[in-house]
Parts: sequence; structure tokens; C-alpha cells
Amino acid sequence: MRVDANERRALPHVFVEALEPATVPLRPADLRHLFRSRRARPGDLISLADGRGRSGVGRLLPERDGAVAVDEVSDEPRPSPMVSVAMAPPKGDRLAWAVQKLTEVGVDEVVVLRTERSIREWNEAREDRAPERLRTIAREAAMQSHRSFLMDVTGIAPFGGAVAGRGDPTVLFDGSGFTRLSDALPAAVSSVRVLIGPEGGFTDRERATAVGVGGAVVSLGASILRTETAAVVGAALVLARYGRLG
Repeated sequence: MRVDANERRALPHVFVEALEPATVPLRPADLRHLFRSRRARPGDLISLADGRGRSGVGRLLPERDGAVAVDEVSDEPRPSPMVSVAMAPPKGDRLAWAVQKLTEVGVDEVVVLRTERSIREWNEAREDRAPERLRTIAREAAMQSHRSFLMDVTGIAPFGGAVAGRGDPTVLFDGSGFTRLSDALPAAVSSVRVLIGPEGGFTDRERATAVGVGGAVVSLGASILRTETAAVVGAALVLARYGRLG
């Protein structure tokens, strides 16, 4: 059985732990979603991925079996360059919204960033729970957008740790920026780190730290953007620069 790319994009998309031409179990929550929300039936085709670049197509077995019979498997190269967004967490559910949208546009990693002007406080218990909740949001968004790779979410990282020791470009988006994005991003790189500050902006010390390790301070234009908006816009511009979007 062969399913072309257009046909596959119309199928429900589910992540599994391991993907081989065999009978593969599905998570109970994914199984309920397929049979009850998507009204799937045994024998229906679904799109599959393992989150690490292996993808395939399979046929649903009866719900009681909780599995899918995989018919075809292929491996995809990881998109290059790897794009990582380190952002200060905005208030409320806006961080979750940003993670969802960054997943949809194709970002590879989100790092929750602690900055001098961060407006959201994270206690120790919340720091343990928050990345896992955000990974769940990223997984659901990756299913909706038919990604083969899962976006990673890490945190909480201090600003210095987010910029130190990086051989590839670091772009700090800030209203004081004077460098053109095209000048900050060379043609051939393996990864790019995008830094997004809180609504109060980065401090002079943080900007100096980024520049001191070879980073570039770049403006997103005359408008003042919310943190989550700046993250999505900045990431989209970087992805487009390397042909990964648009």
C-alpha cells in the first residue's frame, strides 16, 4: 500500500513510542481521540511518527486491541538548521499559546528563560511540572500539524546559560537592535538560538552578555510586540531565512 503526501496529510496523525512494520500500541488518550472524537473505525488509515524522524502509515485495529498495524515506514532527515527559541515566560496561558504556535511553524526547541526583568515567578514545584505540561501541548500541536519530529521544551534556564558556549549564531530580538537579521545569520549553520525577552525588554547587561559571546541584537520593527508574538514572529523569520518556512 502506498499513500502519497497529499493523501497522508488528510489522515489523523499520531505519535508512537517506536515505529516498525508491525503491530504498534497506541496511547489510551490517542486511542480515545481517534475512535470517539475523530469517529475512526477499524481498518481506517492513520499517519504515524515516532517524534525522531521516522514516519509511517497504518491501519487501525479494533479499539479493544489498542493498536495499529503499520504498513509502511520511512525515515526523514532532521530539518537544518536546528532552530531553538529561548523566551522569558509571559503571564497566564500565553506561554502555552507560544509553545503551540512555535510547534506549528516548525521550531525544534523551546527553552523557558529566566531574565532580570521576568514578570512571571516560578516556584520549585512549578518548575518541575511546567516543562512536562508544555511538552504535552507541543505534542498535541505536532499531531495537528503533522510533524515527524517532536519539539523539545526545557527550562527553567538562566540567561547566561542560554547564551554561553554556543558556536552557532545567537539572535537577541530587542527594540534597541541595529543589526539586520540577514547580516546576523550566515548562509551555512547547524543551529540558531533565538532569544526573546520579557515585555520590559532585556537589560543593558543582558544585551552586552549576548554581544560578548558573538550574538547579534536585532529589531523586529517599530511596533512593540508582546513576548509570545515576538517569539513566533522572530522564529518564523529565522525559519524563512533558511527555507524552512514559506
